Amino acid sequence: MALKIGRVEVGLRLLLSFITIAIAYGYLGSYISTLITDHNYPIASLLLGLAVAGIFAIPQSLGGLLAAIASLIIVYWQAGLTPSLITLGVCLVMYWLGFADVGYSAEPDKKLSIIEILSTIVTFALAIAFTISLFQIPSSWIASVAIGLLAATITLIGKQIQYLELSNIKNFIILGILTSSSLAIGFAIRAIFYTPKPTDFL
Repeated sequence: MALKIGRVEVGLRLLLSFITIAIAYGYLGSYISTLITDHNYPIASLLLGLAVAGIFAIPQSLGGLLAAIASLIIVYWQAGLTPSLITLGVCLVMYWLGFADVGYSAEPDKKLSIIEILSTIVTFALAIAFTISLFQIPSSWIASVAIGLLAATITLIGKQIQYLELSNIKNFIILGILTSSSLAIGFAIRAIFYTPKPTDFL
């Protein structure tokens, strides 16, 4: 099954990935808003820069597995064994459901370009920022599920976007509209309904 938006046909798995990324960017916007309210401008600026860089890094489909592992480690460190197992389970299920769509092929001898290396670093750092931001969710169980979805999505979405067979510019535009609007909504909601910073990470 697929959803057709204009001339673009989006499969349900990709749609779920888009929704997950939108939620993650929303919570990141919320976290940035809280940091600004707390006058932590350097970290807020860093996260905002990561959010923008992610628009260009995510479609490259690099660093997703490392990012997923980092997210899992953070959940274990912050919430304990059971939530981390929930995250792992959700991630594996979503990865299994989406893997058929992407058809990864190993290229062990491939040398990454500077842009690809930077994309890998940005994807890794952005996943960490998303994970920290998602801990704003009051329930650790729900947060663990959300992070599991994110971990799978960050691994798969790059290839899923590439399979739309659109130009890079169109990919960036689609992802840019989705992420910037979600970031802005999360930022605005937190600015209106301010609560103290929910984690001690940053």
